[in-house]
Amino acid sequence: MYARAAVAYRQVDLESASKPEILTRLFNRFLDDVARARTAIAARDIPAKAAALGHASRIVVELRAALDHGQHAELCANLDALYQFVDEQLTAANCTLATPPLDAASQVMTDLRDAFAAARGQP
Repeated sequence: MYARAAVAYRQVDLESASKPEILTRLFNRFLDDVARARTAIAARDIPAKAAALGHASRIVVELRAALDHGQHAELCANLDALYQFVDEQLTAANCTLATPPLDAASQVMTDLRDAFAAARGQP
């Protein structure tokens, strides 16, 4: 019973969130996923690493799919290139069990999150 209530709450919460709030949540969840992947790599916990990087990669796919290249084509092309770089870094970390690619991916996504927040006039 509690599980259904929690699912319903999350659904309503997501449907009522503004697009900027959803974007912030995606960036923050990406960063949480990368932190979990880093911990899993250090522990050599391959299933946990795969789960965290898989979820982070799905976030990047969704961000890329949401780009509207018909509007602001140059901006979308630049964002798409950054998202592609981030996805490549996730793949490199996944294949090599190295954390430097995670650092690069996290930095790009942190910078993008902060830039979007600044554009909205938030600290």
